[in-house]
Amino acid sequence: MTARDGEIDRRDFIRGRIAPGAPPDRDRPGGLLYIASAVVTARAEDCAEVARHIAAMPGTEVHAINGTKIIVVIESEDSGEIGSRLTEMALLDRVFSANLVFEQIEPLDPPGVG
Repeated sequence: MTARDGEIDRRDFIRGRIAPGAPPDRDRPGGLLYIASAVVTARAEDCAEVARHIAAMPGTEVHAINGTKIIVVIESEDSGEIGSRLTEMALLDRVFSANLVFEQIEPLDPPGVG
């Protein structure tokens, strides 16, 4: 299904191309930075070990451990990397789930710079 004229295509929106006819990410000057947060759940006694594994992954930062939940921030210049990293977390031993909570897309270069 395609978007009608003047409407935003869902896939384009997800990829950060919210304006009709906006260039793909790779053609955008300066590129984009994808920032996502996730909650990973594991048994409380396993959280510290799981958090160490997550913190060792590229582009990830563990912000907190609260009981059975590990709060993680993931950053990448490739939107697919966010999903890959989340899947990698979900497949770790002793992890029950890894869920995306929030995703934001930011230009790498501030407006007017370039």
